[in-house]
Amino acid sequence: MTCSQCGAEAPANAAFCPKCGAQLGRAAATGVQPAPAARMQGGVAQGAARDVPEEELWSGSYSPKTMTGWYILLGIVAIVAIIATYNVDPNAWIAVAICAAVIITGLGLYSAYKHMSVRYQLTTHRFVIQTGVLSRTDNRILLVDVDDISVHQGMVERMFNLGTIHLRTTDETTKEESPDKKDPVKGLVVMDGIENPRQVADMIDESRRAERTRRGVYMMNA
Repeated sequence: MTCSQCGAEAPANAAFCPKCGAQLGRAAATGVQPAPAARMQGGVAQGAARDVPEEELWSGSYSPKTMTGWYILLGIVAIVAIIATYNVDPNAWIAVAICAAVIITGLGLYSAYKHMSVRYQLTTHRFVIQTGVLSRTDNRILLVDVDDISVHQGMVERMFNLGTIHLRTTDETTKEESPDKKDPVKGLVVMDGIENPRQVADMIDESRRAERTRRGVYMMNA
């Protein structure tokens, strides 16, 4: 016997389809309702057919290359200061060089800390923000809660294809920890130092649209 709803093969004496739970034969003709277990099985089968397995689409973190502009600026200032102080005191340039080395080291350590302390992960369903070095905190934002995406790139950032991505979301945790000053009912996620920011923003936007469409279809047919 073939099910008229899903086309699956069923035993000749079966009252309900083993795949979708639809009524077969006499049960369908007399309007007998399927048992609760059969209805639940059919609903799960239909929902699973529409569901999309969660897969990682992108992962990244703060890029140390973001500090390149500061390194260049500090190098220019250090050279000018060394030349200026050398004309006054030939030994003063050593102190200037030491100060510049300390500042560069500090910037490098700060850059390494940001790279290790924040990590982003985009999946087909969620956007995950992991923070912390010794201990980790995960903020999992459903893609359907992301309302707006914007990208900002400075002059130096454009040279190295870096930038900052802003996500405005209705996620409750984000609203509590990082409220959006422009819109109090939303939260703001600032992703700075991201490589290929426009491509990443487009990927988040496309995934958000796909997830909203999928959930809308699923909810109307559930």
